[in-house]
Amino acid sequence: MRPRAGLASLAFLFWAGTCAEASSSLVLTDGQIIKGTEVQRQGDSYLVTIAGGNTVSFPAALVKEVKFEDDPPAPAPPGFDYSGPKTLAGPPGPPLQNPSDPLKVMGPPTTWSKDAVDTTWVPTNAYDPNADVMAGSRSTWSKNAVDTTWVPTNAYDTSKDVMAGSRSTWSKSAVDTTWAPQDGFGFKKLSFTGPAPATQPELTSTYDKGEVAPLTTAQFGPSPWTCAERLFARDADRPATDKDNRSASMDVKSVKSPLSKSLGVPLYEANGTLGGVPRKAVFTIAAGECRLVGGDADALIGLNLPVEHAMAQDAASFNAAMAGRGGALVPSGVDKLDYALAFVSLTDPAVSGSTAATLKLIDGPEDLRSIATKTPGTCSLSKGKRRREERDASKSYAVPKIAAGKEGDVVTFLTWSSAGGSLYRNTVVIARSGVVTAKRDVLASHIGAHTE
Repeated sequence: MRPRAGLASLAFLFWAGTCAEASSSLVLTDGQIIKGTEVQRQGDSYLVTIAGGNTVSFPAALVKEVKFEDDPPAPAPPGFDYSGPKTLAGPPGPPLQNPSDPLKVMGPPTTWSKDAVDTTWVPTNAYDPNADVMAGSRSTWSKNAVDTTWVPTNAYDTSKDVMAGSRSTWSKSAVDTTWAPQDGFGFKKLSFTGPAPATQPELTSTYDKGEVAPLTTAQFGPSPWTCAERLFARDADRPATDKDNRSASMDVKSVKSPLSKSLGVPLYEANGTLGGVPRKAVFTIAAGECRLVGGDADALIGLNLPVEHAMAQDAASFNAAMAGRGGALVPSGVDKLDYALAFVSLTDPAVSGSTAATLKLIDGPEDLRSIATKTPGTCSLSKGKRRREERDASKSYAVPKIAAGKEGDVVTFLTWSSAGGSLYRNTVVIARSGVVTAKRDVLASHIGAHTE
């Protein structure tokens, strides 16, 4: 146990001597050196701990540098020697071995043998001012076997037609390339042309199970019954007179409502079945053609169109029919608002079609309140949501307005439809060129007694 304690005391003294060697110092701006055992910085001051434990403070502005130096080793205590290892007893130890001695037995380092072929290349000067060094590689031109020299000659001769052999001439084509567009979709036509009768038909004609459909003197061509058969034909590519291609039941009558009078054109209504479903067609006859202008137009022509597209289709057919009458102009004595309302009623498939929805002009706030007081039988919206729709409708009310423009008149008015209980803002443009267009925006829905 005693030898171990001696070793511990020896280690402590060695550690204490090592720690005593380190010292710190401050170099001031005037060159002074302040030595101490520890240097700390606190804020703008340096704290130097000097021998004895005292601490001196120096402003940071006066300090140029902080140094850490090692003090010279302290002398060894009595009985100790820090000079290095020594042989204290016995014979001296063997001398230290030179690290290069073990390599001497391996001989001199490896050397490369000389190559059997001398690959050394020494460039030589290929330029000889006395010889043509490029003679063997220079390209030369040989004489052409055919003389391609062209000498122009005067081709103008006043005594003959020198362009006769090169002038282009037109000849009739062996194949007739005239192309006529055909309907590749297979949909029914919106209009039909029939052969004109030899003599003017009777002004009135009675049809089976229908009312009297008058014809004007300008309506030469197919009869209303013929137009209805073609519209309700199951296959548009087959004759409508075939028994298996006709509607199972059909009736045709003239439209005697104020709708026809306001538009100034004779209209005809045909009711029949198509694919087992009752359908309705509203058409007119103009320039020898049947024009489908209302009703279930999308189903009759074989297209599943949205309501707005179906209205645009009917409007285009109506304008085409009125083109032969001088254009879709407001008849004399008819108010422009009544004309616009009749146009919207005709082209709306929910109003003029088999649904037979009611379209009412909102002429005042009382009309809107009267409609809202009626409760629908069934409605997909709750009572609270219907009241919110009624408030939106009341806020959107505006009186009908007719604005005259440079190119025509713009009629703006509100209507209520029993189909969905929708309140629409309608904008009808009656152009002086004879074209009528309509646009409508939904302001509210599920108002009053309506159908879904």
